[in-house]
Amino acid sequence: MAMKREPTILESLIMKWLTISFDLVVIGLATITMGYVLYMMWGLVTASLHSFNIEEILHQVVMVIIFLEILELLAMYLKEHHVSMRNVVELGVLAMVRKIIITPDYSKLGWQVLFGMAALLFVMGWIYIQERQRRTKHEEFMVEHGLKEAQGKP
Repeated sequence: MAMKREPTILESLIMKWLTISFDLVVIGLATITMGYVLYMMWGLVTASLHSFNIEEILHQVVMVIIFLEILELLAMYLKEHHVSMRNVVELGVLAMVRKIIITPDYSKLGWQVLFGMAALLFVMGWIYIQERQRRTKHEEFMVEHGLKEAQGKP
Protein backbone atom coordinates (compact mmCIF):
# COMPACT_ATOMS: atom_id res chain seq x y z
CA MET A 1 0.00 0.00 0.00
CA ALA A 2 1.49 3.34 -1.06
CA MET A 3 1.89 5.93 1.65
CA LYS A 4 0.86 9.50 1.03
CA ARG A 5 3.92 11.72 1.01
CA GLU A 6 4.09 15.12 2.65
CA PRO A 7 4.29 18.07 0.23
CA THR A 8 7.56 19.91 0.02
CA ILE A 9 7.88 23.47 1.29
CA LEU A 10 7.79 24.78 -2.29
CA GLU A 11 4.66 22.75 -3.10
CA SER A 12 2.96 24.00 0.07
CA LEU A 13 3.85 27.59 -0.76
CA ILE A 14 2.55 27.26 -4.33
CA MET A 15 -0.71 25.69 -3.10
CA LYS A 16 -1.12 28.48 -0.53
CA TRP A 17 -0.68 31.20 -3.19
CA LEU A 18 -2.97 29.41 -5.63
CA THR A 19 -5.66 29.15 -2.94
CA ILE A 20 -5.31 32.84 -2.10
CA SER A 21 -5.43 33.76 -5.81
CA PHE A 22 -8.52 31.64 -6.35
CA ASP A 23 -10.21 33.23 -3.33
CA LEU A 24 -9.43 36.70 -4.71
CA VAL A 25 -11.00 35.74 -8.06
CA VAL A 26 -14.12 34.46 -6.26
CA ILE A 27 -14.31 37.67 -4.19
CA GLY A 28 -14.06 39.69 -7.43
CA LEU A 29 -16.83 37.63 -9.03
CA ALA A 30 -19.00 38.04 -5.93
CA THR A 31 -18.46 41.82 -5.97
CA ILE A 32 -19.35 42.04 -9.66
CA THR A 33 -22.40 39.84 -9.10
CA MET A 34 -23.62 41.98 -6.21
CA GLY A 35 -23.12 45.13 -8.26
CA TYR A 36 -25.14 43.61 -11.09
CA VAL A 37 -27.92 42.59 -8.66
CA LEU A 38 -28.11 46.19 -7.43
CA TYR A 39 -28.17 47.41 -11.04
CA MET A 40 -31.00 44.99 -11.89
CA MET A 41 -32.94 46.06 -8.78
CA TRP A 42 -32.61 49.71 -9.80
CA GLY A 43 -33.80 48.83 -13.30
CA LEU A 44 -36.71 46.88 -11.83
CA VAL A 45 -37.79 49.82 -9.69
CA THR A 46 -37.52 52.36 -12.50
CA ALA A 47 -39.26 50.07 -15.01
CA SER A 48 -42.08 49.49 -12.52
CA LEU A 49 -42.58 53.22 -12.05
CA HIS A 50 -42.64 54.04 -15.78
CA SER A 51 -44.76 51.21 -17.13
CA PHE A 52 -46.12 48.19 -15.33
CA ASN A 53 -45.47 45.23 -17.64
CA ILE A 54 -46.03 42.16 -15.47
CA GLU A 55 -44.12 39.80 -17.80
CA GLU A 56 -41.03 42.00 -17.85
CA ILE A 57 -41.15 42.52 -14.09
CA LEU A 58 -41.51 38.78 -13.47
CA HIS A 59 -38.59 38.13 -15.81
CA GLN A 60 -36.42 40.63 -13.94
CA VAL A 61 -37.43 39.27 -10.51
CA VAL A 62 -36.45 35.75 -11.55
CA MET A 63 -33.13 37.07 -12.90
CA VAL A 64 -32.44 38.79 -9.56
CA ILE A 65 -33.18 35.53 -7.73
CA ILE A 66 -30.84 33.61 -10.06
CA PHE A 67 -28.02 36.08 -9.48
CA LEU A 68 -28.62 35.96 -5.72
CA GLU A 69 -28.29 32.17 -5.91
CA ILE A 70 -25.00 32.63 -7.78
CA LEU A 71 -23.88 35.04 -5.06
CA GLU A 72 -24.82 32.47 -2.42
CA LEU A 73 -22.76 29.81 -4.22
CA LEU A 74 -19.75 32.13 -4.33
CA ALA A 75 -20.11 32.98 -0.63
CA MET A 76 -20.44 29.27 0.21
CA TYR A 77 -17.26 28.54 -1.69
CA LEU A 78 -15.39 31.27 0.18
CA LYS A 79 -16.55 29.93 3.56
CA GLU A 80 -16.29 26.20 3.01
CA HIS A 81 -14.14 25.83 -0.15
CA HIS A 82 -16.74 23.59 -1.73
CA VAL A 83 -20.19 24.02 -3.23
CA SER A 84 -23.23 21.92 -2.42
CA MET A 85 -24.69 20.01 -5.35
CA ARG A 86 -28.13 20.85 -3.98
CA ASN A 87 -27.51 24.57 -4.47
CA VAL A 88 -26.24 24.02 -8.01
CA VAL A 89 -29.40 22.05 -8.84
CA GLU A 90 -31.57 24.82 -7.34
CA LEU A 91 -29.83 27.27 -9.64
CA GLY A 92 -30.48 25.01 -12.64
CA VAL A 93 -34.16 24.69 -11.76
CA LEU A 94 -34.45 28.47 -11.44
CA ALA A 95 -32.86 28.92 -14.85
CA MET A 96 -35.33 26.44 -16.37
CA VAL A 97 -38.26 28.17 -14.68
CA ARG A 98 -37.03 31.48 -16.09
CA LYS A 99 -36.93 29.95 -19.58
CA ILE A 100 -40.46 28.61 -19.13
CA ILE A 101 -41.75 31.96 -17.89
CA ILE A 102 -40.25 34.10 -20.66
CA THR A 103 -41.20 31.82 -23.55
CA PRO A 104 -44.16 33.58 -25.15
CA ASP A 105 -45.16 30.86 -27.62
CA TYR A 106 -44.48 27.23 -26.78
CA SER A 107 -45.52 26.03 -30.24
CA LYS A 108 -42.38 27.64 -31.70
CA LEU A 109 -40.11 25.56 -29.47
CA GLY A 110 -41.00 22.18 -30.88
CA TRP A 111 -41.70 18.95 -29.06
CA GLN A 112 -38.00 18.04 -28.80
CA VAL A 113 -37.14 21.16 -26.81
CA LEU A 114 -40.20 20.80 -24.59
CA PHE A 115 -39.39 17.14 -23.98
CA GLY A 116 -35.77 18.04 -23.22
CA MET A 117 -36.82 20.74 -20.76
CA ALA A 118 -39.21 18.33 -19.02
CA ALA A 119 -36.53 15.63 -18.83
CA LEU A 120 -33.97 18.12 -17.50
CA LEU A 121 -36.39 19.34 -14.82
CA PHE A 122 -37.15 15.73 -13.86
CA VAL A 123 -33.45 14.84 -13.55
CA MET A 124 -32.68 18.00 -11.56
CA GLY A 125 -35.60 17.27 -9.25
CA TRP A 126 -34.38 13.71 -8.74
CA ILE A 127 -30.84 14.93 -7.97
CA TYR A 128 -32.24 17.52 -5.56
CA ILE A 129 -34.26 14.89 -3.68
CA GLN A 130 -31.24 12.56 -3.53
CA GLU A 131 -29.06 15.36 -2.17
CA ARG A 132 -31.64 16.27 0.49
CA GLN A 133 -31.88 12.65 1.63
CA ARG A 134 -28.11 12.23 1.67
CA ARG A 135 -27.62 15.36 3.70
CA THR A 136 -30.37 14.37 6.11
CA LYS A 137 -28.79 10.94 6.63
CA HIS A 138 -25.41 12.59 7.19
CA GLU A 139 -26.87 14.97 9.76
CA GLU A 140 -28.63 12.08 11.56
CA PHE A 141 -25.33 10.19 11.73
CA MET A 142 -23.58 13.27 13.13
CA VAL A 143 -26.23 13.77 15.82
CA GLU A 144 -26.31 10.05 16.74
CA HIS A 145 -22.57 10.04 17.25
CA GLY A 146 -22.56 13.30 19.20
CA LEU A 147 -20.49 15.21 16.69
CA LYS A 148 -20.83 18.98 17.05
CA GLU A 149 -20.97 19.92 13.35
CA ALA A 150 -24.64 19.00 12.82
CA GLN A 151 -25.97 19.84 16.28
CA GLY A 152 -25.81 23.58 15.70
CA LYS A 153 -27.57 23.36 12.33
CA PRO A 154 -31.36 23.42 12.00
